[in-house]
Amino acid sequence: MTVSIDLTGRVALVTGAGQGIGRATALRLAEAGAIVAVADIVPERAQAVADDVTHAGSMGMAVPLDVTNARAVQEAVKRVEGSLGRVDILVNNAARWRVKLFKDIAPDEYQSEIDIILYGSLYCSRAVLDGMIEQRSGRIVNIISDAGRVGEPFLSVYSAAKAGLAGFTKSLAKEVGRYGITVNGVAPGTTETPGAEEFITRAGGVEALAKAYPLRRIGQPDDIANAVLFFASDLSGWVTGQILSVSGGYTMI
Repeated sequence: MTVSIDLTGRVALVTGAGQGIGRATALRLAEAGAIVAVADIVPERAQAVADDVTHAGSMGMAVPLDVTNARAVQEAVKRVEGSLGRVDILVNNAARWRVKLFKDIAPDEYQSEIDIILYGSLYCSRAVLDGMIEQRSGRIVNIISDAGRVGEPFLSVYSAAKAGLAGFTKSLAKEVGRYGITVNGVAPGTTETPGAEEFITRAGGVEALAKAYPLRRIGQPDDIANAVLFFASDLSGWVTGQILSVSGGYTMI
């Protein structure tokens, strides 16, 4: 028996999709046949990845978006639904992090990380929820990070925001399962992306970090995208409220 993942005809909205894990996720979903709305705060990045999606053989739509603006999120989802018909899959990936000891972070710096990671995910989830409830199906996948499960030095506020997103994942899953909607989380370990460069440097570089991982390497964006693809597909139809660590064995929960 051949097992394959076919997302043909389904519409995915991926936030923070202009680079790194978001970009890899957008392309992986497109390779499985999904139409992908590529949301990013930098319009040029969103368009570039939407073009990559099209070149991969699917259809891409660029969605310039600041996920911290609740009204802008609602309007963006309406544009996607108006152009593409619906949203079947939401991937909440947009994030920001500062690599600092907590004692060195000014209180006014807390808010931006919390706004993007936690409130951005709340706004996007709420914006797609009515449509998913009406169609009685949907997949919401939150990119959480193992920092939100076990904590990480130099990433205290980021860890706190991701922990909040983990709690939201479980709570929402219990609310919306009756409508055929699943809500799950993917928790990456250190992954080699543009956003992680400062943390990787602070930790001594890729080779030094890899020694802490049983599989002796850090993650690549495609490693995370593959897990998202599973949660976005019918293969995970009876899985909800779960958080999967994709970390080369660094975190075992």
